[in-house]
Amino acid sequence: MTNLEQVEVKRLTEEIDLGLLVFIERYATNLLKWDLLTFFGNHPEEKFNVEEVAKRIGRSYKAIRSELGDLAILELLHKSSENGQPVYQLTYDSVLRSQVIRFAQKCFTRPRLP
Repeated sequence: MTNLEQVEVKRLTEEIDLGLLVFIERYATNLLKWDLLTFFGNHPEEKFNVEEVAKRIGRSYKAIRSELGDLAILELLHKSSENGQPVYQLTYDSVLRSQVIRFAQKCFTRPRLP
């Protein structure tokens, strides 16, 4: 490999955010999780019930209910109860919380199909 090729490889490696790539591969494993993580990363201090999240991201209650549960099991979301309903908010864990917020800030949201 020539010096010029080595410099180019180093430049490209520095441009790739490996931490973000690992986060995506580990947690944003489908488009719905991508949408949910982006949503909660953009609303880190707020609590939402399933219906509110579904309405805000344009998905059905049935589609997101199990995904929210999965994200809570992974400890990316904190699940509690208000008025007998489950509510979700971004995790309190500082490392995971900062990763989700960073993901939401760095990533573009998927374009919606008409």
